[in-house]
Amino acid sequence: MRGAIPREVVKAVESIIDEVGERGLAAALEYSERLDGVRPEEPLVKPRRGEPSDVVKAALEVARSLEKLYRETTPRNVVDYHGGVMRAVVWKAVNSVAIYVPAGYLSTLVMTVVPARVAGVGEIYVVTPPRGVTEELLTTAGELGVRAVLQLGGSHGLAYAVFHLGVDMVAGPGGLYVQAAKYVLSQYVGIDGIEGPTELVTYAEGTPPEVAVAGALAQLEHGPASIAYLLSPDVELLQSALEIYRRERTSTMGPLEVRKVADYREAAGVIDKIAPEHLEVWGRRELAYLVKNVGAISVNMTSPYLDYAAGISHVLPTGGSARWRGALTPVTFMKAVGIAEAVGELELLHAAEALAAYEKFPRHHAALQIHKR
Repeated sequence: MRGAIPREVVKAVESIIDEVGERGLAAALEYSERLDGVRPEEPLVKPRRGEPSDVVKAALEVARSLEKLYRETTPRNVVDYHGGVMRAVVWKAVNSVAIYVPAGYLSTLVMTVVPARVAGVGEIYVVTPPRGVTEELLTTAGELGVRAVLQLGGSHGLAYAVFHLGVDMVAGPGGLYVQAAKYVLSQYVGIDGIEGPTELVTYAEGTPPEVAVAGALAQLEHGPASIAYLLSPDVELLQSALEIYRRERTSTMGPLEVRKVADYREAAGVIDKIAPEHLEVWGRRELAYLVKNVGAISVNMTSPYLDYAAGISHVLPTGGSARWRGALTPVTFMKAVGIAEAVGELELLHAAEALAAYEKFPRHHAALQIHKR
């Protein structure tokens, strides 16, 4: 099944998580030395504030853009009155989160920390392998309000964050073992989802083949498990794009599949069945507003621009999970709390009594009687 984590990987990760849970930092450091070849003397590193380099300035510029978008999209609290009850749904952020950032992915630091901060998360930890703890990462993390960077990668790092830093949630992309760790740790804390190999669907119409295939070549750089599809009603475009892919492909790239469709309406049905992480639309912007099972859509724009700078998080649903969840946003780090306050005569008391009697809960029914006094 697409997106499923092999059982042997889950089993291996469970063993690491159990050991770190029981033995703490000593076990985490042993796994760091064994898996990353480094035993950090200072596992928790404080972020730094200082004069940012050019790449940090670029990251922070994207962060400001992302923050502007997300401040407009956070859910609002709702209050209404019905039958003598004031009802409210109030949105609260989780207290603390550990965000996994693969080594060297400064863009992922921005794309995950900003929505958590906008949501109002009080304590944000970044978990990354020791080789990922660079001056650029520490400076960017400092500017974004990260509490500390845990330089322990993989499942041992996330397990330490959950059991010994006490975070309420883990989030972020990463390889197969990182996602397996999130799956196992979801028994104890919240997770954003399981982010698997990169997926892209491109629809192209009236576009040069080198433009149509550029995003696919970029996303397939993520490794041999990544996959891309190119849809078009233009057979010549598909053939030319496939020739470019075969010429440019490296041994570490995933496959490209081309499919002829009658038009963009047929393409929408195909895309909704695939439920991809990314969708690129060239020449038919209507398609972007027709599909619903997709993580993020770039229109007349390559998906790498969206990933790096457009101002939408590149942490997206994979493995077909776009059928039921979406892109990482502040809502990912928030929860709805319901409040009901009696402010008058309870007009639905008879309905509550009827339901309690039907479900055969006599003490529920008895408790409702106090409202008749």
